[in-house]
Amino acid sequence: MEVAADEAAGAGEEDALGHGSGHLATVGSKMSPRLDLPIAVAAWLLGFAWVGSTGSWTPLAVLAVLAAGRLLLRDPITRRLLRLDARAVALGLAGGGAMIAATSLGHRLLAGAFPTFAGATRGLYALLNAEGYRWPALAVLILLVATCEEIIWRGRALEPAGGGARLDGRAVARVTAVAALYGAATLASGSLLLAAVALACGLAWGLLRAAGGSLWPAILAHATWDLAVLIVWPLA
Repeated sequence: MEVAADEAAGAGEEDALGHGSGHLATVGSKMSPRLDLPIAVAAWLLGFAWVGSTGSWTPLAVLAVLAAGRLLLRDPITRRLLRLDARAVALGLAGGGAMIAATSLGHRLLAGAFPTFAGATRGLYALLNAEGYRWPALAVLILLVATCEEIIWRGRALEPAGGGARLDGRAVARVTAVAALYGAATLASGSLLLAAVALACGLAWGLLRAAGGSLWPAILAHATWDLAVLIVWPLA
């Protein structure tokens, strides 16, 4: 009953990142944003705890679909952020390509500077159990989780008052705060390296989402990067 009351909370509420529900009311949303990030954190803690202990991504995928479905079905802001446009698609593909290049270069530099880094990377791949899936199944899983993840973590949670594309100081602060939560939630896997990677990627995807005023730059960059480092050009 308390969750239902929070979901239906009226105007004048404000979430942890300063989003007043007055803005939400102007676009017809009846959902309070107060539960968005707590639900995301809880889903990621449970999902990555399971990944870390069993190597299975199934519980995380199920939780991600449920959390994203909640927003898709009940929040018009989320649906608006998923409208396709050519600029958002181009920004996402360019961002994904830049992330792949930066990851390859960064890994080479770190592996050369720190002898233990290559072993830590192999350990992370073993934890993620990418080799435990046939590549078509892994590709589908990546596309599903990446899409739901961006809807949950970088959709309404990063929407500025008034909407639109915005990359000012307040937008960067919101992106940084959400990326920190996102990285911290992956600590349930037991991997500090995964948390550091999640923080860095969360910053990149959040900035793309804020700059594009759409979820598509983040979704496409995320999916492209994941497919590259987990299937096409694995680092270990």
